[in-house]
Amino acid sequence: MWLSRRQFLKVSAGTVAAVAVADQGLALTALQPVVEVGNPLGDYPDRSWERVYHDQYRYDSSFTWVCSPNDTHACRIRAFVRNGVVMRVEQNYDHQTYEDLYGNRGTFAHNPRMCLKGYTFHRRVYGPYRLKGPLMRKGWKEWMDAGSPELTPEAKRKYKFDSRFLDDMLRVSWDTAATYAAKACIIIATRYSGEAGARRL
Repeated sequence: MWLSRRQFLKVSAGTVAAVAVADQGLALTALQPVVEVGNPLGDYPDRSWERVYHDQYRYDSSFTWVCSPNDTHACRIRAFVRNGVVMRVEQNYDHQTYEDLYGNRGTFAHNPRMCLKGYTFHRRVYGPYRLKGPLMRKGWKEWMDAGSPELTPEAKRKYKFDSRFLDDMLRVSWDTAATYAAKACIIIATRYSGEAGARRL
């Protein structure tokens, strides 16, 4: 069927008008009467939904820790715990109380002292890709089992000290990890003690 321009405009205008009238009719049927409240203090609307916002920052306990693995600033962080889980962290705002072994102190000017990596550190702790047990480098373990021989160029190659990124990681128990860590501390203390050890430093 062929329509002239005038006929097309008439049909279009009629269609638009019909839709508009239908919408008005539907809108009127959907209206509800206004709820009358005689005394607003006597019959106040339910506000229990506000508790979500009130409890958003609620916590059971908090503790402070030093965020050193991220960078060299060693920022003091306060973690807020709820139901045994760290919910959020923030700067502790006490940099002016820091003091090193020589009596040097920080200032108020360093507050706040925390980066975005620190703000999200707890997400890494609870993240799905976190380490769930101790790992030990295979070459290092073999070196320890061999009696920790002098690290000559040949030994470094053999135990992959010069190519650690190519070494395999072994999953070990906590007891094994603690035992090897203690052995390593004894080796370090023995090697660098006395006059001979001082010369190696």
